[in-house]
Amino acid sequence: MKIQITTRGSAGSSAVIMRGIENVIDLANEAPEYYGRLLSVEVVTESEPQRQLLLRAFSHAPVAVHVLVVPSDYRTPAGTQMKARGLHYAVEQRRALWNRKPGRTFIVHYDEESVMVPGELRKLMACLAETPRRILEGPIFYPLDYLQASPLCRSMEANRPIGCYECRHVMEAGTPLHLHGSNLVIEESLENDIGWDIGCLDGEPFIAEDYVFGMKAFTQHGGEIFGWHGCVMLEQPPFSVRSAFRQRYRWVFGVLQGLADLKRSGRFCALSATTKFGLLWGTRYRIAAFATGCIVSVLSFAVLPAFLAKTIASVYLNQEAPLPGPASAWLSLVGMMWIGSVFIGAWHNVADSGLDGPARRAEIARAVVAAPVAGLIESSAALWAVLAWARGARHVSWVPTPKTLEADAAETRKG
Repeated sequence: MKIQITTRGSAGSSAVIMRGIENVIDLANEAPEYYGRLLSVEVVTESEPQRQLLLRAFSHAPVAVHVLVVPSDYRTPAGTQMKARGLHYAVEQRRALWNRKPGRTFIVHYDEESVMVPGELRKLMACLAETPRRILEGPIFYPLDYLQASPLCRSMEANRPIGCYECRHVMEAGTPLHLHGSNLVIEESLENDIGWDIGCLDGEPFIAEDYVFGMKAFTQHGGEIFGWHGCVMLEQPPFSVRSAFRQRYRWVFGVLQGLADLKRSGRFCALSATTKFGLLWGTRYRIAAFATGCIVSVLSFAVLPAFLAKTIASVYLNQEAPLPGPASAWLSLVGMMWIGSVFIGAWHNVADSGLDGPARRAEIARAVVAAPVAGLIESSAALWAVLAWARGARHVSWVPTPKTLEADAAETRKG
């Protein structure tokens, strides 16, 4: 099992990368000879100073820590850029037998800040030892550096763990409408076969390389290769609303790029009409639901004062209810489901945040109270991406979400 971390080497990234590697080493220290044979770490960076730092820090680690520096003049055959360029550079090195291991091998993809604690790593190894699946995912929760993030960002991240339940469904069903690039586990032989040389779309690089890779794997090998390993990865929320807004914008814009590329694929055209319809309209529905949440939020804020006034009058003054009984029941059910999803997501996030019981309860309550505003902000990012795509905007850039408060503040000052 190879832990791969792909990074630009930007400010603040080294410290969070080391945190993830240290958790792998904590597992290996339990049985160095055993885990030393089965585990290794591969960091793919664009920074030579970062390479030197990591090699010095882990020179005596019980597992091998390899660091590749992507040459500044490196070009893939298809002209791939951004993160996929580094991912494909690692594939080319593996094809040339770099860090070759005997037997069936899996690549576990981390983001820079990703952490998998020793217990989850053990469970992942047990799952991979038996699974027939070749691409698997697991849930991601967001407790790291939790209190350093804006309260609104913490509330936004409460929406994400609940999405893991849907992610499990699509992975087990074999229709990857959603694929996240961290906690993504790929059999090495399959990754070497497909590669990450995804090229560009009308001259612009892809910013959702994970979605593009998933669609390529699906159209080439079918849905039976996908699965769910269920092992939890921990990450950190964006520190500022500005960073969170940009992150959500990139997600939606990147998937729109991937859909446009998918429709041009000969392998996609060869699929059955039912499969094509499910892939295209299933993804479009998810984007539309995300983006129109902004419109629903604005309308809700506009009518809420009048609705509350009529509700109070109906209760205390025996006036007519603002909605008929069935409509009120439906609205109450939907509201409870929404609040419940925020509660569950916040509970997952604070469980490993290091907070005591009262602080965890306060954080869950804060996330629920802030949810209407947080939802408006992140759904407006999705709507902005859809509108930008609709008006023909295609330019993209790879600006990773800052990994420290200092880096986030510096990014804000720049732009």
